[in-house]
Amino acid sequence: MAKAQKKVVILLVEGDTDELLLIERLRQLFKEKEIRFEPQHGDIFYQRERKEQAIKEVIGEKVKEILMKRKFKPSNVLAVLHILDTDGCFIAPEHITVDAEQSILTQYNAECITVNSEEQKSRIEERNEIRSRNVHTMSKATQIAQYAYQAYYFSRHLEHVVFNEMNPCKEDKFEKIENFLETLEMPIEQFLAQYMPVEQQDEYSMAHEKSWEFIAENMNSLKQYTNASLMFQFLENDSKHI
Repeated sequence: MAKAQKKVVILLVEGDTDELLLIERLRQLFKEKEIRFEPQHGDIFYQRERKEQAIKEVIGEKVKEILMKRKFKPSNVLAVLHILDTDGCFIAPEHITVDAEQSILTQYNAECITVNSEEQKSRIEERNEIRSRNVHTMSKATQIAQYAYQAYYFSRHLEHVVFNEMNPCKEDKFEKIENFLETLEMPIEQFLAQYMPVEQQDEYSMAHEKSWEFIAENMNSLKQYTNASLMFQFLENDSKHI
């Protein structure tokens, strides 16, 4: 008798550290599923050359591209899950300020984003306007192309949640994550649940909706939060709530 093929879960992420942080635990818990991380190495929610294109279209094209590249049968795909960085995209324009003495283009702070020129301020304002709109759209999406879809976030990004570093050094990111996992004394989903901004109720969809409403308010998309622990709940439920 032929062995049944595992259902595929495609995980869209911004960089490789997301996979390093999560893959071992996901594979341990969900052996019956094939978990495939697909790092985008860029910001799919803000591409200036495609800013007029509907974000669902952009992500749908990316998913189809992945299926062709990996030779996945559409019938074998259980869900497309998406983990993104908030990067302060929901804050009001008045909280993007210019500091001409700043040596770097953009600095993220607890209550504002500082930039080193008016030109960079305009860039970040445009990015936030487009990115927040696109993220908002996908936060409410439950399907992309023909597949179940759910979006989750790290705020401001993964390193902020794990190490409380808003502007981390890029050079030692992998080593720091590896050291963190070696010394972590609880399952990663339990660690992440500590930074869930709303009560992680038994009813998944309500917690998911409220967590997105929270992060879009005021300065919250610059704060240390994540709803990524809900992803584990989604996979446990086998997407039956959708």
